[in-house]
Amino acid sequence: MTGYKLTHELTKAKYLHIDSDNADNAFSILFRTPPIDNSGICHILEHLALCGSRKYPIRDPFFKMLKRSLNTYMNAWTSSDFTMYPFSSQNEKDLLNLLSVYLDAAFFPQLRYEDFMQEGHRLEFEAQNKLQRNGVAYNEMKGFMSNPQEHFQIRLLQSIFQSAPYKYNPGGDPKYIPDLSHKVLVDYHAKYYHPSNTWFFSFGDLDFTKYLQIVEKDVLSHFKGPRNVDSKIAREPKRAGHIRTIEETFMADNIRPLNQQGKFAIATLCNESYADPYKTFALKMLSKLLLDGTSSPFYKELIASELADSYCPGIGYETATRDSKFTLGVQGCLFDKDHLEKIESAIYKVLNNAKENGFDEASFNKALHEVIFNAVSLIMI
Repeated sequence: MTGYKLTHELTKAKYLHIDSDNADNAFSILFRTPPIDNSGICHILEHLALCGSRKYPIRDPFFKMLKRSLNTYMNAWTSSDFTMYPFSSQNEKDLLNLLSVYLDAAFFPQLRYEDFMQEGHRLEFEAQNKLQRNGVAYNEMKGFMSNPQEHFQIRLLQSIFQSAPYKYNPGGDPKYIPDLSHKVLVDYHAKYYHPSNTWFFSFGDLDFTKYLQIVEKDVLSHFKGPRNVDSKIAREPKRAGHIRTIEETFMADNIRPLNQQGKFAIATLCNESYADPYKTFALKMLSKLLLDGTSSPFYKELIASELADSYCPGIGYETATRDSKFTLGVQGCLFDKDHLEKIESAIYKVLNNAKENGFDEASFNKALHEVIFNAVSLIMI
């Protein structure tokens, strides 16, 4: 594969193309979108952008394209610090058609108030004249936050990050989604959905200069120049010796007995993952050595010993945020102070033993081979 990294001279938009002999060509538009609160502004904007644009002023062009396109993938994602509009197809004409629709949706959406009420939040009368809150994103996040696994991971992230944008729920907390106004959403789009805050990405065997021509004609030529978009994700300040204890209740998990609903985790901030690849690799290896398989130290000490029935959500080393985190914990345990203290002691026992004695060579080589195999498999796919 060959990579091409480009910068647009006028707007300073970034472009990355990975040239490959893979016929399943992909394209994506990415914006760095730090959430400003828990209202789900990034998530609702992602929905609203696909509800009609300047060139395609019809209702839900995204879903109409799903029916007519030969695509192999179409979607939009809201992450904790970016919004992404990816699609792929093995048909060149189809791919360029999708590119036209996606570019117009991202940079020139209509953002109608009626669509905001549909996708975001609204009040309406249900059965028996009962006034209820509704909305696509609102209902989606109600379901999301009622899932104990997802609820746990969101709250864990919010407890670790207290100043960076990761302290907010990027999808939106149903409690705060109704606080979002249409004007704030429109202003957010005008600020962050600008070429100066954009990465374009493409992959495959198609001559990518065709993409460049369309991107220039349909988008970049409509902007007068660069803009100073302050979307930088701040690093979380290190607080040596600072420990926070968070206790929270959530909906019961129906697959477990009521007396085994406990979830317990210890998490810590680590390195700036993309800036320190060696340490990132070392921490990934450490995560595998400590946690993977029934013969791993943590499994033996915490699961095989029946202190809990499984690992907690988000276990191990995670690099999805600028400052990576390492989480060790379990679920399916008694929510009892004495029992949780046993779990905490077991966690530190394993860590201290690993620190003092390290890992045997066979375990290390096995973990290393798995990392290499997974990397090669990913490239072959």
